[in-house]
Amino acid sequence: MSKEWLWWLGEFGLVAVVAVVAGFVTKDVPISILYGLFVGTVFFSLREHKRVVAQHERQVSEMKNEALSLPPTFSHLENVDPHMKFLIERERGELLRLAKEVAEGHILLRSRPLYQIVSDFHKLAKPGDKVIATNSGGQWGIPQWDFVIQLDFELVENGVDFTRIFIEPSNATPEYKKRLKQEMERHKEGNIKVRFIKESRLPPEVIQNGFLIVDRYCGYMVQQKVSSSKRTAEEIRLFTRYDELEKWKEMMETVLKFSEEYK
Repeated sequence: MSKEWLWWLGEFGLVAVVAVVAGFVTKDVPISILYGLFVGTVFFSLREHKRVVAQHERQVSEMKNEALSLPPTFSHLENVDPHMKFLIERERGELLRLAKEVAEGHILLRSRPLYQIVSDFHKLAKPGDKVIATNSGGQWGIPQWDFVIQLDFELVENGVDFTRIFIEPSNATPEYKKRLKQEMERHKEGNIKVRFIKESRLPPEVIQNGFLIVDRYCGYMVQQKVSSSKRTAEEIRLFTRYDELEKWKEMMETVLKFSEEYK
């Protein structure tokens, strides 16, 4: 006999016991049995409801774990990039937190600053790596940018071959050009290789504000223009696929060819 049938038999047995006890107590067998059956049925219904709810919660939990856990997701992959896996695990934890809070009737929205993701991405460069980055400005002068640039200086000190190509927009104002020169001087003092190119000379497929760790990672920051000289970051896109890496390598080499060394 299955556990399910045993459970049902136990519940009906409990109802019968309640009815019999009620009969002996009241001395009115027909009415007391009906009363006992009513009480037992109500008690049974409450227990059944509790059992169904608990079973449903277990099923939801199992489905949640099956849908969101990394082992099933990555089981078909032989080489999962550790950094990408870390990002997914972190986002999974945030998703589970939000689901739990929504179920409890309240929610706290928070997100990891994009510049922190950028800095973590830059930290993936190791001594001996070759890095090529493009930059069209818009974020100069904010603390987050200064933090990332200081990190890039440290990468160079640790043996990373770092080149940043600055892009001058077609509508650059005299003030913008002055700020651009200051940034290039700053980078040069930090021993980063500095190159310069006008936007009009860029091939159409070039992605501005991109970052390539040759043969390992590539990515870029999607920005929204808020003024002639300012942009705000919206999202980060990272790639490890071989085809993307090869495309980015070719693209960056093209930009290097058309750019000029800043002296």
